[in-house]
Amino acid sequence: MLNFENILISGATGNSAFFFLKELEKKGFKKKISVICRNKSKNEYFKKFNLNFNILNGDIEDKEFLNRCFENIDTVLHLATPENSKNIVEIGSLKKVKWFILVHSTMIYSKNLTKFIKNRIQIEKEILENNSNITILRPTMVYGTSSDINMSRLIKYIDKYKILPVFGNGKNLLQPIFVKDLSNAYFNVIKFKEKTFNKSYNLAGKEPISYINILKIISKKLKKKTIFINLPIFLSVFFIKIINFIFFDKNYPLNTSQVERLTENKTFDYTNAEKDFLFYARSFEEGIDEQINDYKNKLI
Repeated sequence: MLNFENILISGATGNSAFFFLKELEKKGFKKKISVICRNKSKNEYFKKFNLNFNILNGDIEDKEFLNRCFENIDTVLHLATPENSKNIVEIGSLKKVKWFILVHSTMIYSKNLTKFIKNRIQIEKEILENNSNITILRPTMVYGTSSDINMSRLIKYIDKYKILPVFGNGKNLLQPIFVKDLSNAYFNVIKFKEKTFNKSYNLAGKEPISYINILKIISKKLKKKTIFINLPIFLSVFFIKIINFIFFDKNYPLNTSQVERLTENKTFDYTNAEKDFLFYARSFEEGIDEQINDYKNKLI
C-alpha cells in the first residue's frame, strides 16, 4: 500500500498527524509505526488508534536520543518544528535513512524577513543543497481543529466579542489549508513515492480569499453581527502589543509578526502536487463550516 518498511514520525501528537494516523487506521495499516513523544505521560494518546506503535520518549533536540530513534528506520515524516529538520536529516543520514519527508511552511516566501524566517530559509537551503533524498511540503496557514493557532482563535474571538479590529484594509489574499487535506497529502506523497521523491511542493487551500471575507464568513456562520473596524498597519502593531503585553490576552488571534505580514498576498500554485500525488484542497467555506460545527458541538 505504502512505499516504506519502517517509518518514524516526529510531531506525532499534532493536528495533522492525528488525521494521517486515522487514515492509516482506516486503510488497515499493520506495520509498526515509530513515533517520537517528548513526555511519557502523553503515551496514552496513541491508544486512540488501532495501530501498532513503537513509542520513543525523549527530546528531539537531544542528539543522542535522536540517534537511537533512527534504528531500522527507512522513512521519516518530520512534522515537528522545521528548526529541527537539519538535525533530523544529518543524524538520520548517518543511520542510513532512505527518505526524509519534511513539513515546512510557505512562510519562507514572506517579504517580511524576520530573523526567525531567515533562519528557516537557511535551514531549508542547506538541507536541499546537501541531500538528494528529501521531499519538502510547504503548507500555508493550517486550520481545522480547536487546537490550531489560527482560525480557532478567530472563531472564539468573534463568538465572544461584537467588535473586531481589521488590520490594514483586509483585502490581502490568503489561501489557508484545511488540516485533513494536509494529512491526506502526507499519505499520498508516500503512496506515490516514485513521483514525489526528492521534490518540493507548496500546498494551499482551493482558492485565494481575502482576509476580510474570511472574517465575514466566520461571523456569518456563527450567526453574529460583528462590527469590523479597519486600522492602519502601524497602529495595528501598537494595538497588538498593548493587548499582548498590558492586558496579556492569550486568546487574541494574532501576534505582531502576523500583523506585519498582513500587507502581503499569500497565494500559491499547487498544480504540481495535483499532478504528482492527486492533491485535493477544499474551499475555505467548506473547511471552516466543518470547524465551526465542531466548535458549536463542543459548547453543547
